[in-house]
Amino acid sequence: MHTPTINHSHEGPADSPDTGIGTPASSASVALDIGGGRGALIIYPSERYRGLEIEISAADGDHHRVHTGVHERRSDAGWTLTAIFGSLPAGPYVIWQDEATEGDTVTVPDAAVAEVHLAPRS
Repeated sequence: MHTPTINHSHEGPADSPDTGIGTPASSASVALDIGGGRGALIIYPSERYRGLEIEISAADGDHHRVHTGVHERRSDAGWTLTAIFGSLPAGPYVIWQDEATEGDTVTVPDAAVAEVHLAPRS
């Protein structure tokens, strides 16, 4: 069963320090909802993203962005920084480096999980 994505925005103007890339992220658990045309994306960001949010948008040119927090999560391998998008329509996505700079493109597969390692910007 698909759980609908809840779209939300942060209160305040677009250039407010309380919105978008670079704002502090609160910690939360994540459930993956994949299949039926949906997949998930796990980003392993560099240390510069710790405690912030990462934004992505469909690579179709729409540029409507969704975001998720970067958190340190524990696994059998130890502690790792992650940004997890638990349910996305399958297809290509742009990972935004900042408010104006498009970064890598990744394809989210149907009924599976894509994983990307983000290198630090030079």
